[in-house]
Amino acid sequence: MDDSARQHYSAEYAARHGDFALIPAAYAFLLDGDRVLLQLRSGTGYYDGWWGASAAGHVERGESAVDAARREAAEEIGVAIDADALVPLTTVHRTGSGGPADERVDFFFACRRWNVVPVLLEPETAADLRWFPLDALPERVVHHERFVLEAVAAGAAPPIAAFGFAAPDATAEAAESGPVPPATTADGDDDLVYGGADTSDLDDLIAFWLTAAENGSRPVDTPAAVGRLIGRDPDAVIVARRGGRIVGTIIAGFDGWRAHLYRLAVDPAERRRGVGRELLRRAEERLVALGVTRIDAMVLDDNDLGRRLWTALGYTEQLDWRRWVRTP
Repeated sequence: MDDSARQHYSAEYAARHGDFALIPAAYAFLLDGDRVLLQLRSGTGYYDGWWGASAAGHVERGESAVDAARREAAEEIGVAIDADALVPLTTVHRTGSGGPADERVDFFFACRRWNVVPVLLEPETAADLRWFPLDALPERVVHHERFVLEAVAAGAAPPIAAFGFAAPDATAEAAESGPVPPATTADGDDDLVYGGADTSDLDDLIAFWLTAAENGSRPVDTPAAVGRLIGRDPDAVIVARRGGRIVGTIIAGFDGWRAHLYRLAVDPAERRRGVGRELLRRAEERLVALGVTRIDAMVLDDNDLGRRLWTALGYTEQLDWRRWVRTP
């Protein structure tokens, strides 16, 4: 393509539209398994004492968002990142209710490959650098960055999101439910295979759930228990595999009376690719074929990520009953 044919905005156009501008920023989250590297902000005058991205900063004039994220990572934590190692997470159009510099567009990237151990190089703007589990973030994480990290942990980060804007009445309920997973699926991904599980998968299932699923406030999974489930209902456990390795699961249980969904989990490296949505589609298809007319998923009250995810997937919270349990 002939770059000389590119057109530029005129001075008149710039004068007409110059009273409004979005300030661009780039963010890099270094990820190691299900952990994220965060900086403790200090001395900046903005969110000091709060944890923020592994590296972040404004996009300079003439610089791409990718190059800005790479530059900030080198300047702030001393790591060199190849451009192809930055994976787009989401782009957030953000406002802070009318402040003079609060109209922002933030480009968020994930990175799982860099060259050296990260270290703080700008102690005047950061007091600490530490790894945190994505499902156990510190209480004080910069609000719009927590918004993104929670969506990533839930596998529900949309390509584009808005943060801080008042939602129109017609979409307020959807906005409150959190980001909606992208509509893409794994169709056409020849390396990703869906199917059932058998007793040879027991150890792999247990190991996978320990790293990819919610494990608080619930009985410990054992190979014997999962083996009994598969023995009684061989089609209940649906898995996604890549190269033979389990990267996603869901249990679609049906006792002949009620249908329940359990253990919807996706490998963090496979999230935002439609794996969870495809697992759920297959689970619902199985249950409907069995004559089920209502399906439920049990989610802990304090599991904010899970509640947002199930809401985004079309499930409605039922507030008029509680579950009573007893361990025999």
